[in-house]
Amino acid sequence: MPLSHRAGHIPVLGFGTRIPDAAATISATRDALEAGFRHFDCAERYRNEREVGEALQAGLAAGGIAREEIFVTSKLWNSNHRPDPLDQNGNIIYDRGVTLLETWGAMESLMDRGRCRAIGLSDISLNELLPIYESARIKPAVVQVEAHPYLPETDLLEFCKEKDVVFLAFAPLGQLTTPRTAARARENFNISGSSGRCARRNQSNSN
Repeated sequence: MPLSHRAGHIPVLGFGTRIPDAAATISATRDALEAGFRHFDCAERYRNEREVGEALQAGLAAGGIAREEIFVTSKLWNSNHRPDPLDQNGNIIYDRGVTLLETWGAMESLMDRGRCRAIGLSDISLNELLPIYESARIKPAVVQVEAHPYLPETDLLEFCKEKDVVFLAFAPLGQLTTPRTAARARENFNISGSSGRCARRNQSNSN
């Protein structure tokens, strides 16, 4: 799937790496790579990015896969938005006083220096996204949120389609805590609960 602002492409399907066990992270990541996944969704919060990296390095070497074929997403935790996140000893400085706009400016500088292919936002509402989008020098290429028939995020989806921003859904079938009721599906889409998945797929893929 093409990304805006000449940021290349992102695979349509991604492998989520929120796996609590280190050994399981390594084996699952290598299995996913062998199965054909080329997008790996990571985050500082998962506390296993080192293991994901080790698995990818080993898998790339064993499979003769070029690093350029792999798209790795990482995400900052909410209190780790400082543009200069490390102290003199290399430890992360957690600071809730830094705004998303300040963080976005630092991420733009990473793009300027060629340190990442694309930048985007995760777990954000449309109201929170708008001021960042409007002031950004480099617009978000991707917005990642939980989205499925019981949490469709329709307004955010429409905004992303209008602005050529990739709308990336995690938990597309819902989570264990998601209320899965026909009433909820009818409220969101005026459809039966059983047909919600197909309707969501068609809406998300429509132009």
